[in-house]
Amino acid sequence: MRRFRPLLAAALLSLALPVAAFAQSGGIIPLPLDSDPSGGVSDSMIDQLNADRIEAEAHRGTYVEEIAVDPTVISPLRPIEARGRPAGSAIRFDGERRTLQFALFVPRPDQVRALRISTLSSINVLPERSHYRVWVNETMVGEGRLENFTSFGTVDFPMNAAAVLPGQNNVRIELVQYHRIYCGPEASFALWSDIDLANSGAVLASSEGISGQEGFLMGLAAAAATGSGIEIRGADGLGAYRDAWVSTITQRISAALGGDPIPFRFTEYWSVQGAARSAARITFLPSTANRLTFRVSGDGAQVMVVEFVPDERPHALPEFENILPRVADRAQPPLIDTMRPVAFSEFGFETTEVYDHYARIDTRFRLPDDWIVLTNDKAEIRLDYIFIEGLPDQSVLLVHINNENVRLLPMWRGGGELIEQFPVRFEARLLRAGINTLSFEVLVPGSPPDMPCPFNDTPILAIGQSSTLSVPYSPSMYLPDMHIAFAGLTPASVETNEMSARSFDDNDVVTLQAALSGGERPDAVALNTHLYLLALDDLGSVPLGGYQLSRRALEAALLHNDTAPAATGAEPAHALLRARERSDSGAALSRGWDWLKNGFQTALQWLQPRSGLLLEQWLERQNAQAVLLQLDPGRPNQLWMVRAPESDISAIASAIVAARTNTDGPRGQVSVLDRDGRWQNWTAPDRQPVLLEAVTLSNVRHVVGNVVSAMPIRYVAGLFFLALVSALFALRLVIATREHKQ
Repeated sequence: MRRFRPLLAAALLSLALPVAAFAQSGGIIPLPLDSDPSGGVSDSMIDQLNADRIEAEAHRGTYVEEIAVDPTVISPLRPIEARGRPAGSAIRFDGERRTLQFALFVPRPDQVRALRISTLSSINVLPERSHYRVWVNETMVGEGRLENFTSFGTVDFPMNAAAVLPGQNNVRIELVQYHRIYCGPEASFALWSDIDLANSGAVLASSEGISGQEGFLMGLAAAAATGSGIEIRGADGLGAYRDAWVSTITQRISAALGGDPIPFRFTEYWSVQGAARSAARITFLPSTANRLTFRVSGDGAQVMVVEFVPDERPHALPEFENILPRVADRAQPPLIDTMRPVAFSEFGFETTEVYDHYARIDTRFRLPDDWIVLTNDKAEIRLDYIFIEGLPDQSVLLVHINNENVRLLPMWRGGGELIEQFPVRFEARLLRAGINTLSFEVLVPGSPPDMPCPFNDTPILAIGQSSTLSVPYSPSMYLPDMHIAFAGLTPASVETNEMSARSFDDNDVVTLQAALSGGERPDAVALNTHLYLLALDDLGSVPLGGYQLSRRALEAALLHNDTAPAATGAEPAHALLRARERSDSGAALSRGWDWLKNGFQTALQWLQPRSGLLLEQWLERQNAQAVLLQLDPGRPNQLWMVRAPESDISAIASAIVAARTNTDGPRGQVSVLDRDGRWQNWTAPDRQPVLLEAVTLSNVRHVVGNVVSAMPIRYVAGLFFLALVSALFALRLVIATREHKQ
C-alpha cells in the first residue's frame, strides 16, 4: 500500500499544475506559440477527426425545415350524364364548341375560396382565341384561356359564399376552341380539351368542420372523380341479411348520384392504408337500433356509419332517403306515337343554333317494342330550318336515322329565309323498336381552309322544335332482340351461381347491381328479366336456341391476341409437314366432289341463312371485355354475360348505364363490349318476326309484308319453283294438244 502513495502524489501534482497555470492566465486557454498550427498532429489524424465529427452529425439526423402545408381541399365536379367511361378519367370536350353540366357538393359555403378548373388541350388549339366560361347556379364566375398543352394546368376563379348553396350546386362549363392553322370540318376533328375531374371543383379553405351529410356527399364525388371507389366495411357482421343491407345502401347512392356508376369494394375493419385510399366509406356496426351517423375517419375519409340490429331484416332509414339529392335521373327517351305527326318538342328536342364548321346534333326517341316495319313503307320528317346567306360551297346539312343518312340538304345556295315543313321521306325500316336516334350533321368548309377560322359569335344554322316526325302503322309484332330484356334490368335481375365467383367477386356483383339501379323501364321490368353472370367454364348452361357457339370462339373474343398471324405462304418447319398434292384420278374426283358440295352449301346459305358459322367467325374478329348473349328466342327476358379476365368491372358498369339511354347499346342476339367501350352487335340473319295479335282484314297486308320481307329469298325461290312447275304443266299440255291434233 505504501508503494502506491508516491504514484498517487505524482498524479495529483500533474493535475494541479495545469489548473494553477489556467488560473494565472486569467481563465484564457493559452495558444501554442510554435509555427506548426497542427501542434504535431498529422494530416491523417485531422481527416480522421473530421470524419468522426461528420458521422456523428449524420447519426443525429438531418434537420428538415418546417414547410407550411396547404390546408385547402377540393370538392370535385361530378358529371351529370353517363359517359360510358370508368370513374377516375378526365372528361373530354371535342369540337369547336361544347357545353357540359356538372354537380358540385359544398358542405359549407363560407369555406369556399374559389372554383378550380384543371385543363389540358390539344396542341392544335389556338390559345389566343380558345377559351372556356364557367357558371355556378346560372351565375358566371369566370373565363379562362386554353393554353395548357403538355400537362394539366389549373385556374382558380374567386367565388363568394353568396354564389354557392349548401349541398348540391349546378355547374355549367362552355368551351370554345379554334384551330391554330386550319379551318373547316377536318380541323374541328383535331380539337379537344380535357378537364381533370379529380383536381377541378370548389376549393375549400380547410377540411375542418367538413362532416355530416354534406361532407359525405363531397366524399362520394371525390371517390367518383379519383376512381378509388367507395369502401364497405363490416359487411360480414350482417349475417344472413348481408346482401339485403348492402343492396339497400349502395343502390340508393348510385341511383341518386346519376352519371357513371361508382365502384364499391369490401375491406376489413382494420387494414393497412393503400395507395387507393377512398374519400368515402360505409361502415356497418351492430347496435340496438337502426340509425345513421356521419364521422370523419383518421385517414380523412368521410364515413357513413350504418348501425343495425343483428339478425333483423333491414328497415327503412328515413334520414338516409332524405340526405341524397337526386342529381340526375337515368331516364330513357320518351315514347312517341305512330300514325300522326309528332313535333320534335314532344321528345325533348329544343330549337338549336349551330355556330361551328362541324356539328352533330343527336336527339333520341322511343318506339313501341312491338313495332316492326320491314316493308317499303315510308316515314317522313317535316323540317323547319334556316341558314345564313353566303356560306361556302359544299356546305351541307345531313339528316341521319340510326347513323344511316337519309337526306343531304345543300346550304351554299339561297339562305336567309325560313324553310318551313320541308319534306324528308325515308324508308321506315331504318327505324326499329326501342330507342332510335335522329341526327343532324353540319359540314361547312373553311373559307379559306388553310387559315385559322375568323371569330364568330352568330349562328349559321337553326333547326326548329316545331319540326315533325311521322311514323307509319305496324301490327303488333316482335323480332327476337335483347334490347327489351336489357331495358328491364334491375339490381334484382343479377343472378349468380357457384361458378360465377371464378369471374365475378363480391365487389363486382355489388358494383354491377348498384349500376342497374335507375334507368329501367317499368313495362320491361314486368317481364321479370334476369342477367346471369357466367364463367367461361359454365358456358354449357347457356341455351343456344339452335345456334352454334363454342368456347373456342368466345375465348378468341375475350382472350384476344394482338400478335399478327403467321404468313400463310411460309415454309413449314419440317418437310414432312408439307401437304402433298395428289395427282391421281381418285384425288381429282374427290376435289371435284368437295367443290360441288361447298358450292351447294353456299347456295343453301344464300337461300336460307344459318347463323352457326357466321356467329363464330364474327366473334373471332372481336376484342371484347364483356359479351352479352341471348340466343334462345323462347327466352326473351333472359341475358347471359361473360367477361374477360382482368377486365375492369367499373368500365363494364359504366358502359351498361350509358347504353340504357342511347341507341348504341346491346342489340340482336350477341353484343360485345370492346376495349374502347363501344357495343358491337350481331343480329342473326334468319330471325323471324312473331305476331302478337290476331290476323284481321285490316292488318293482313302488313303482317304478310313483314313476314315475307324478313326472309325474301326463300319466297322468291318458292315462287320460282311454282313458276317452274306451272311451266312444266303448260309444256305438257301443249305437247298433249299437238299430239291429239296429229
